[in-house]
Amino acid sequence: MFVRPASPRDYPNIPQLVEAAFGRLDESLLVQELRRDGAVVVEYVATDREELIGHIILSQMDEPKGTLALAPVSVHPDRQNRGIGSALIRAATEVAEELEWTAVIVLGNPAYYGKFGYEVEQMADFDTKYPSEFTAANVLDSEAFRLLTQKLIYPKAFLNV
Repeated sequence: MFVRPASPRDYPNIPQLVEAAFGRLDESLLVQELRRDGAVVVEYVATDREELIGHIILSQMDEPKGTLALAPVSVHPDRQNRGIGSALIRAATEVAEELEWTAVIVLGNPAYYGKFGYEVEQMADFDTKYPSEFTAANVLDSEAFRLLTQKLIYPKAFLNV
């Protein structure tokens, strides 16, 4: 397996991978809309030889400034539970830290994302329309994080999911 930045040559194959991973079209459309809207900051793929087996996007949140949303992370159903999603999350988070983003926010299973430093407690005071018990942050700059506005506004592409 090899994890690398996504390139335009990957784009035609990503929608089928994402749809297969989630078993529905919504997340695949989200990926396309985030890219079309220019909200994507980090986009990585996992490959096995030339086969696309995983994908992740970090997109710029509208609020608070300086934060990214992790969604979606997709792994082909035949390849799940083999560490591919973990490798993608680690690679994308590392890039976000190198690019000096304040935090990465995810809506997902706290037990799973907790393994990567995402903590629900970090988001306790934030106003979100999503379930707070599943909203977690990986804080990359704790000083800057304390200064953030406490309202979460995802990129407009998320409104359709």
